Amino acid sequence: MISKDMKYTALYWALRFVETELDVHKKSYNGYEITIYAEEQAVDFGSKIKCNGKYPLTTHKSFVVLECVDRLLTEGYLPEQITVGNFFDITLCKGNDMIGFDCFAWEDYDGGVGGDFADYEVGYTSRLVSGLLEFKYEIHSDGFDIPSDWDDYRNRVTSSADFEIVGRELIAYRGEDQIVHIPEGIVSIGASAFWNNTYVKEVVLPSTLERLGGDCFYYCTSLEKVTISAKVSIMGNNPFAGCPSLVLKNESPYFVLENGVLYDKNKTNLIHYTISNPDKEFTVPNTVICLGKHCFFACDNLEKIIIPESVIRMENNPFSGCTKLSVENHSSFYHIENGVIYNKFRTTVIGCLNGTKADYLVIPDTVTLISRNSFWNCKDIEKLVISKNVNRIGYNPFAGCEKLWLESESPLFPCENGVIYNASKTHILCATNRAVGKHFYVPDGVTHIGRGVFSGCADIESVDLNKVAYIDKSSFTSCTSLKELYIPDSVTYIGEWAFAYCTNLERVSISQATKIDKNAFNECPAQIEWRE
Repeated sequence: MISKDMKYTALYWALRFVETELDVHKKSYNGYEITIYAEEQAVDFGSKIKCNGKYPLTTHKSFVVLECVDRLLTEGYLPEQITVGNFFDITLCKGNDMIGFDCFAWEDYDGGVGGDFADYEVGYTSRLVSGLLEFKYEIHSDGFDIPSDWDDYRNRVTSSADFEIVGRELIAYRGEDQIVHIPEGIVSIGASAFWNNTYVKEVVLPSTLERLGGDCFYYCTSLEKVTISAKVSIMGNNPFAGCPSLVLKNESPYFVLENGVLYDKNKTNLIHYTISNPDKEFTVPNTVICLGKHCFFACDNLEKIIIPESVIRMENNPFSGCTKLSVENHSSFYHIENGVIYNKFRTTVIGCLNGTKADYLVIPDTVTLISRNSFWNCKDIEKLVISKNVNRIGYNPFAGCEKLWLESESPLFPCENGVIYNASKTHILCATNRAVGKHFYVPDGVTHIGRGVFSGCADIESVDLNKVAYIDKSSFTSCTSLKELYIPDSVTYIGEWAFAYCTNLERVSISQATKIDKNAFNECPAQIEWRE
């Protein structure tokens, strides 16, 4: 199921739907309109696309259907050519040919499609990774004749000491070279591929490259030189976030680089603002309608940003890490009150300015969603109350809030000793360094530690996991005082980056039956003892 959280909203944004009224998102295609009703979790494809009423938008697969219809309309196919449902998830009449689309969640696609009702059959998948819509399709003609030049790169994995490559995508670089030449033939660099690589100074992108995943060079603190190559046409959320030394160059006609600020080709989407820019004030051009996720990340020279009326979309906390920043806002789609950024209807917390100081901060009763990472690194907020109507919380919005003590009035998110749980108290959802302290005991009944919950809790020295079964992605990242860890047999899964950068962790005891995802102990010196 696709839960009604920030990720679900991000799907609308990724497709460039605009919230025209509360929980109603619309997009026009040469005058033809599709409407998403978020509260109902349904999409109205309009009168010309054949569909049996509103289409439920409740699963990953149903979103793929929407994304495929959007792509067809964007590429110029007429709505009356499209049918949603019947024999295939989507049927497209192209001239005298009928094309059937079977849509799948990314993980569910096995490379085949079924049925023989169409001249051409397509297996179509998509997913959202760091703000970048990734998709692929397989075309079958006359039943199941697969073109010989179709590259099934999904199932081909190659690795070397430095590169992990899946087909034509660079998934990860783990080397220590100062100058990295990415091999020709690579068409995509995956999200977070160079994450926190402190060695690399220059990356030479291949001429074949078409996509840069979100955060792919995140916190490469030594990175000085990257030239965006000519074929790059798709870019996820701020690929260059946290690179203080970077001098960026651009050869792609799909993007505009002006004075260290990176936009899409029409200057409607602001993607990246260079950290090293010495200017203290920046006025967002009035062509910009979207401020991308973390687009001003860690731009500590900035003291003032002026947002024009043209901005109608602001993705997850564009100003995180800007400790000196004040914002002059002229957009009617957003409100900034006491340093907290809300959407037009004050139902969603988008972010918070890192320089915000507050002894006591109460989330308004209008708010139903606190977005992920929205209060990230707000070090000077001491107390925050989650209001009674909050029914959605993105993954730990309060990471790095060192002084913060949490309280909650929401029945869906009970709070004990400054720690936020789900309603049944089986999941820990939010915690802060102040609440956790040096030693933390996971209460009875808790089986799941949520994504990023203890991330950056620098004081924690030990944790008793009790009967936890699931440790999510980045749960204990950068817990730099953690020294020893016993992971009980009850733990069946440890997520990606779960204990990464726990730089003083010396010893870990784990059952051999526990599934451990990639990079779970990245940059962690611990000696791992395996139990049978």
